[in-house]
Amino acid sequence: MTSTNPLIGTWRVVSFTRFNKEGVAGQPLGAHPSGYAVFDATGHAFIQLGRSPNDGGFPDEIAKSLMCYFGPYSISGDKVRVTVEASNMADYLGSVQERNFEVSGDAMTIGTPGKYQAKLQRVT
Repeated sequence: MTSTNPLIGTWRVVSFTRFNKEGVAGQPLGAHPSGYAVFDATGHAFIQLGRSPNDGGFPDEIAKSLMCYFGPYSISGDKVRVTVEASNMADYLGSVQERNFEVSGDAMTIGTPGKYQAKLQRVT
């Protein structure tokens, strides 16, 4: 990774939208999700997000909403690819997760068109 890498830093999740097969948007993690994405200068990514306890719900629901994965990442144009070393989501294990991204100042939009989109705010 070079110093011109726009992803390097810690990013707080601001919103998380999932689209169903008909293209209808929903917020499976609530109106104010909680979580962070960290992309470090050594080429490693750490992604964790879930429901915020402030959105209400039972503790077990909040715990079950947590989505985590990590591994080395690479960038090609406006795409980031994370080779997943471990995850709490069985279908992510050993996969390569590719996402489109756009960084504007300290704001990032990242996701897979037609599936989901997250908005993040840089904190470091």
